[in-house]
Amino acid sequence: MRFSMPGVRKPVKHIAIIGGGPAGATAAERLLAPNSGRTSGDIRVTVFEEKQGWEKPCGGGLPWKALERYPFLLEATDEHRLVREAELVAGDGRAVRFSLRRPLAIYSRATLNQLLLRRAVHAGAEIVADRVVGVCRDRGGWRLRGSSRFHRGKQADYTADYVILAAGARSALRGSFAPPFAPRDFMLTFGYYAPLDAPDGSVRERGLDRLLRVQFFEDFEGYAWAFPRPDHLSLGICGKAGENRMSALQERLRAFMETFGYGHGHSRARGNPVFSHLLPALSPDGWSAMRLAGDGWAMVGDAAGLVDPVTGEGIYFAMRSGELLAESLRAASFNGDSAPRYADRVREDFGRRLALGARLAPLFYHGDFLGQPSTTRLVQFAARSAAFAGLLQDLIEGSQSYSGLASRLYRGFGRAVAGTVVGAIRDRLKGAVTAENTEAAEKPRAAA
Repeated sequence: MRFSMPGVRKPVKHIAIIGGGPAGATAAERLLAPNSGRTSGDIRVTVFEEKQGWEKPCGGGLPWKALERYPFLLEATDEHRLVREAELVAGDGRAVRFSLRRPLAIYSRATLNQLLLRRAVHAGAEIVADRVVGVCRDRGGWRLRGSSRFHRGKQADYTADYVILAAGARSALRGSFAPPFAPRDFMLTFGYYAPLDAPDGSVRERGLDRLLRVQFFEDFEGYAWAFPRPDHLSLGICGKAGENRMSALQERLRAFMETFGYGHGHSRARGNPVFSHLLPALSPDGWSAMRLAGDGWAMVGDAAGLVDPVTGEGIYFAMRSGELLAESLRAASFNGDSAPRYADRVREDFGRRLALGARLAPLFYHGDFLGQPSTTRLVQFAARSAAFAGLLQDLIEGSQSYSGLASRLYRGFGRAVAGTVVGAIRDRLKGAVTAENTEAAEKPRAAA
């Protein structure tokens, strides 16, 4: 059901943000920022978050574009790890390893969420430890119903002039504002948190605590990952919902862990060793039907489906969407008329990129290029061509748009193919010379 208030532009004095993850916390902090043009006493911002810091099967990687836009993520004293080495593995086992020109910062989600919530509180936001289970219109504003679990069996009611939904893609509250996502609009994720201090010390000895590794699979929309965090590894896999069973994902992940020596970790993972989550990865139809805001409400982050369908990256887009919504509300002088401005800002800033990614994802993961899967060719060319290696760097940093990807692929294609052919010939010659030398060395022994 969609709500509207025709002709009503009620001044906003109280904003309720449902969800305190990266999107909700960033929106709260930016709404109350000193440079907003209004003092924190002009409006009241309440963030409803029951967990106030939690884990999920997520690498937690923040690309350079996020660190550049939000430098406090790089400067924070909260535990995080800067990663400068990466490896991509193709479905056939071929791999390319390279040093990143600019590092990724990897946070545990619990640490990151707590950091962003602290910034929101410092700016003047109120954090309420409650789960909002219902929302409805009330006298030109909103009434929110809390969970009885937090109030000795009784439900608490709250009111607000404006509601921001930031409670994730699976939130049942999404249906109060826009149609729910279709099953095809999700990726299923599964993962472990494995300690770095294995009894045999093999993780640190082999540098696995410093290496970001991603493996693709043939004809599989998704990937397995190993992201090093300060005191553990985030090991996980994501696959398109509806195309994969959980048991199949678990088997792929276990094989990945055993192949690269992570297999010891799952039995000693921190807390509950197994995590599963649904990650939005919108289809083209999902993007066409997207509705980000309406009269007196808006959605940000995963709740809005703002995740890259190719890479699964969502933290940057969550934070950026919260920031764009805050800017839109401030520009509208907090009169609730943010819907067109916010949607336009998202579209211009990164929405077109993500919509194009929705069309590219099936081609990227299921496509064939010169007789090999596209992901295999990507790894192969990157190992042989500086142009493709540079392209990979830009994709990881977030500086390469999908709209400009084709032209760079074409420019680098000739050099990459030439490099691959030359490399293959070199390998064959090297093999032939080795065989010839071996044969020559064995002849005297045979004669003797």
